[in-house]
Amino acid sequence: MPNKILKSGAINTKLITLGLLGIVLILFGCLYESLTPAPSPNLPIESVKTAPTINRSYEEALESKIGNLLAQVKGAGAVSVSITLEKSSKQEHARNITKETKTIQEKDNAGGTRTTTESKEIEQVLLSKENGADKPVMVQEYKPVIKGVLVVAEGAYDSTVKSSLTKAVGAGLGIPAYKITVLPQRK
Repeated sequence: MPNKILKSGAINTKLITLGLLGIVLILFGCLYESLTPAPSPNLPIESVKTAPTINRSYEEALESKIGNLLAQVKGAGAVSVSITLEKSSKQEHARNITKETKTIQEKDNAGGTRTTTESKEIEQVLLSKENGADKPVMVQEYKPVIKGVLVVAEGAYDSTVKSSLTKAVGAGLGIPAYKITVLPQRK
């Protein structure tokens, strides 16, 4: 069968060689990628965004806290809360900024003057030792913005309980009522 295809001219040996070379390069690329170590991340100067796992734990802590509070509302029954965050939290770190400005004035033999100004700015994140490890000094932390809240409660069939739950979530998290959805639990 392969001899017939080669003789008919549909596929020539150069095409087969190129195909095999391509397969070898793909396999080599996969092996090379798994052998190379991942580069270590550098600490940005301006700000550091926290990892999604930290945001997830913040989200879970909020859900747990609000869920426990809402379960105490009269007529609410069992309550489940889901909070969606808009962005991740952000931390601003203290920086040491050094600015240097150097001005040089030169006079030539013809009486002309040339002025050269050189500016240099160096920024470094301030670090402190904590348990033997260097950690950046935090100036301010921005918590993530709440995008929406979903509450599922046994007693949400009653409109007064639903209204109470909506008001409680709004007051507890400081968000408007249009970002809160309260639904009854299925029976």
